[in-house]
Amino acid sequence: MKNNRDSYNIAERLTGKKSRQACSSVPREAAAPASPPQPRMVMTVEEMGKELGISRATAYELAQRPDFPSFSIGRRVLVSRDGLQKWIEKQYSSKSPNQDAAIGA
Repeated sequence: MKNNRDSYNIAERLTGKKSRQACSSVPREAAAPASPPQPRMVMTVEEMGKELGISRATAYELAQRPDFPSFSIGRRVLVSRDGLQKWIEKQYSSKSPNQDAAIGA
C-alpha cells in the first residue's frame, strides 16, 4: 500500500503542479528585515493638527496664515513636513527674551 506522500508525487507528476505539502517543505529563505516606513513628504491639515495636538479648527486657521508652509492641490490643503519643522523652529527662535524669563520664573 502506498502512503500519502507517494500519491502526492504521482499527482504532481500528472498535473505538473506541486502539492501543498511539497510547497511547505521547501525551505524558505530568511526575509530581509523590513526598514521602517518613511513618513510622507506632506500631510493633510487634519494630520498636522493631530501631530501637533491641536484641534481641527485651529489647524485650519494656522494653515491659512501667510507664513505657514501649506499649499493647495485642487481642493486639498497640504502641509510640508520639512516646512512645518522649519516653521516651528522659527517660531521658537523668534520668542522674545521676556517670554523665556517669564517661563523660567
